[in-house]
Amino acid sequence: MDDKVVKIVEFLKNAKCKNVSAYDLSENGEAKFFVLSSVQTADDNKKVADELSKNFELTDEIDGYHKGEWIILNFDKIYVHLFIQTARDHYNLDRLYKSKFIDLAKFIKKKKSK
Repeated sequence: MDDKVVKIVEFLKNAKCKNVSAYDLSENGEAKFFVLSSVQTADDNKKVADELSKNFELTDEIDGYHKGEWIILNFDKIYVHLFIQTARDHYNLDRLYKSKFIDLAKFIKKKKSK
């Protein structure tokens, strides 16, 4: 598990994002993770994207920022998808990647106990 994934998830939870979840898509040997979260408005989404890009090393342009309903940030093989809830419900990536879900609670507990 990439420690940066855990840090990003903790950041999103502290930023009051809802339904934060992570998925391990590294079957082909390349580490690749998706982190999904939801907020209520596009403006809130943009604020979270701004803070994430300041606090973590962004490796690509921010996709979807202009409209703000679904923003994708690339942090070197960790892709963060920020949704407003209606867009998240519509695209339903959680269902698509259901079998790749990571239970991050155990990783966060380990980190805090160290």
